[in-house]
Amino acid sequence: MTEALGRMAQIHATLASLAPTRTTSTAAVGSGSSGTSSSTSTNSPAFQAALAKALAAGAVSSSSASTGLDASAVPGLSTYSGLSSITDPATAAASALASASSVDAVSGAATVGTAAGGVTGTDVVDAAKKYVGVPYVWGGTDPAVGMDCSGFVQRVFKDVGIQLPRLVRDQMTHGTPVASLKDAKPGDLLISFGGDHIAIYVGDGKAIDAPVPGKTIQVRDAWEKYSNLTAIRRIVPDSTSSSATSALIGPTGTALTGTGSTVGVAAASAPVTVGATSVPLTASQKQYAQQIVNRVKERGLPQRAAEIALATAMQESNLRMYWNPKVPGSQALAPDQSAQGVDGYSVGLFQQQVNGSMFSWGTVSDAMNPTRSTDMFLDRLQTIPGWQQLPLTVAAQRVQVSAYPDAYAKWESQARQLAQDLSVVAR
Repeated sequence: MTEALGRMAQIHATLASLAPTRTTSTAAVGSGSSGTSSSTSTNSPAFQAALAKALAAGAVSSSSASTGLDASAVPGLSTYSGLSSITDPATAAASALASASSVDAVSGAATVGTAAGGVTGTDVVDAAKKYVGVPYVWGGTDPAVGMDCSGFVQRVFKDVGIQLPRLVRDQMTHGTPVASLKDAKPGDLLISFGGDHIAIYVGDGKAIDAPVPGKTIQVRDAWEKYSNLTAIRRIVPDSTSSSATSALIGPTGTALTGTGSTVGVAAASAPVTVGATSVPLTASQKQYAQQIVNRVKERGLPQRAAEIALATAMQESNLRMYWNPKVPGSQALAPDQSAQGVDGYSVGLFQQQVNGSMFSWGTVSDAMNPTRSTDMFLDRLQTIPGWQQLPLTVAAQRVQVSAYPDAYAKWESQARQLAQDLSVVAR
């Protein structure tokens, strides 16, 4: 460990030598960061621990000694091909710092989390690429010295006229959620390690970020598709969305207008028409129920699947999108902050378990997404032999493995009625 810390000190010394004329120390870097210093770095503890472990174990080979990190030695980064291709930061950063120092901050940025008119995801990516070669500096926000992951993201969006907060935990609450990486578009934010690291999606399976000490900002493979992806947020609105649709979706991605109307739904790119029902539910509960029924119909499954799924969600969450303080990143994805649960590591409509970086159901964003969580439930339901003929509570229990296996039965009547009513408008 002593050797590892010594190596990290050498890296910081090298980076500091690149800007000898500056009097601001790395710890004080952060003009425009609301007084945030390096002590509030958003770099992932998992990143730092993996880095220290790799260094202490002598994972640095002669070919990678200049970069200070062997990607294959870091859990979750074995496919991070961008690391092995990055040049020595002392070399790459010299030219990048010179060009970055000429990039002035954009004045008159839009309010926090909002997009300036006409900005596209491609604009965001182009702005990000200007900083390729700038070194990672813990707590850094100044491209003339170096930036950390969230400082880099904040700077890029400021350059295109969009103001974001300084820290990942705040940045990940802005924009609208994206269901999965396959739905991501250039300019989207990729949040990983439970909200401790952030990158910008470039497109075609690539991302750009300020990674770890000893590295520089680079375009690399999006290793988030393999592990540790917490959430995806879209800051720049989809250019294909209509203004009418955008007006329906609020700051958290939802806006409810009542039964039988079109409403914005959390993590959905298009509004959902909710049918009328005699089952006494709130507007929010009806919208989630409608999404479950819609997904069943889209998959070509019988109404029985909707009944089982609805009864399960009614028992597990009362059709509310629950977040859990033990599951990092879940609170930022919850439209209703009062829907807080504490059962294990369960989140979402179906209370699906997501345990740290070892996801038993899927990512946090999957479990907190109405459509994706329904898909995960239905995927498991369909693996059960003869599920359509099983009693509802038995089928639901075989999927959920609940401590209360008989609890689903009490919702069967309402679930059947709800499935019938909402199927009328289901897509």
